[in-house]
Amino acid sequence: MMGIDRIHTMLGQFGYGKSTGIDLNEEYNGLLPNRNWKQKVHKKPWYQGDTVSVGIGQGYWIATPIQMVKAMVALINNGRVIAPHLLEKAQRGKHIDMYHPTLPQAQIGDANSPYWSLVRHAMFGMANAPNGTGYKYFHTAPYGIAAKSGTSQVFSLKQNQTYNAKMIPVRLRDHIFYTAFAPFNSPKVAIALILENGGGEGVTAAPVMRQILDHIFIPAVSTPPVQMAQQQ
Repeated sequence: MMGIDRIHTMLGQFGYGKSTGIDLNEEYNGLLPNRNWKQKVHKKPWYQGDTVSVGIGQGYWIATPIQMVKAMVALINNGRVIAPHLLEKAQRGKHIDMYHPTLPQAQIGDANSPYWSLVRHAMFGMANAPNGTGYKYFHTAPYGIAAKSGTSQVFSLKQNQTYNAKMIPVRLRDHIFYTAFAPFNSPKVAIALILENGGGEGVTAAPVMRQILDHIFIPAVSTPPVQMAQQQ
């Protein structure tokens, strides 16, 4: 109902289809398709079915993990878009240059809109509500996790073909994708996790995500060294 023009404009504000601004020259821009792009590349008009595919993150649309994190950080911050940053310092011999970037920022829509909270709580429900697909793996986290699973198709299914990961070569199996942020009430970490050719269901990556977040937020319990028995 939105149509590709509105979708393209809105997703572009989140940073899809362009460099995130991270300090890496090798970054891939991904692909945020629109009518002009399809006409130029495929010599065909844009169809309504193309819009449906883009609306669920498939079809011609291509996004990188760092783009997904940047968009999720915008969601966490009520539409405030922040460029990701990697480099801490550069060293040439004994000379060290500390890197202090000026991170460009932008605002998507109204920061006071209730819809930012609505989407965040939807991700929290996915991980914590009894009917959420991630409930089994996340609801016991004492710090609160909000998450969303996903899959990235490696090849297109033929008409009436059913996907079965066990019946196809590993190299053709779906990539398993997971995004999450925590703690829910005061987010400190946003993560995009991808397991290449990881299997048939998004929940495959859930235990891995939980282990990563537990490692960050739950202090390790130190075990006292075992005392050697004194010889008589």
